[in-house]
Amino acid sequence: MDVPADSLEVAIQGTDAFIRVSGRGSFKGGPAVKQFGTTAVDRGCRRLVVDLRACVGMDSTFMGVLAGLALAARRKGGSLVLRAVSDKNANLIRTLGLSHLVSIEAAAGPLVPPGNRLDTATDTRTLAETMVIAHETLVEVSADNLPKFKDVLAYLKEDLNNQMGAGGAGPGKP
Repeated sequence: MDVPADSLEVAIQGTDAFIRVSGRGSFKGGPAVKQFGTTAVDRGCRRLVVDLRACVGMDSTFMGVLAGLALAARRKGGSLVLRAVSDKNANLIRTLGLSHLVSIEAAAGPLVPPGNRLDTATDTRTLAETMVIAHETLVEVSADNLPKFKDVLAYLKEDLNNQMGAGGAGPGKP
């Protein structure tokens, strides 16, 4: 099986916001997905639809971002819908306790018009902040996640504190 290159495509149509994940949904795209989804919800989108048909896997940061978006949409009367979820990704969603936050739908026609690729470039501080918030959200939505991510959260918070202590990190800074 050919693995698609990691990419994120987005679109807004009416009150629906769409995100198509190709390759891996990972921490690298987390800040951009969070920003797009939050902006969409703030502008009145009530349904965030994530197309996972070409997604080969998701890491915990990416899933924490999706959980945060599901909570944000829910607070405004909306929802987060996952489409074309593979068995592997469905298992990840169940394992991290996100099943109650999202709706899962079978694949439908094309969701995102071509040419709306999401830029995932970000500075290291924003990336670190997003990773901390994503993992805190996973623990918030399921207490069973605390033992899984306790050490990860401690490491990420220490890294973020070190970055802030060094005057913050910008593009290209460690």
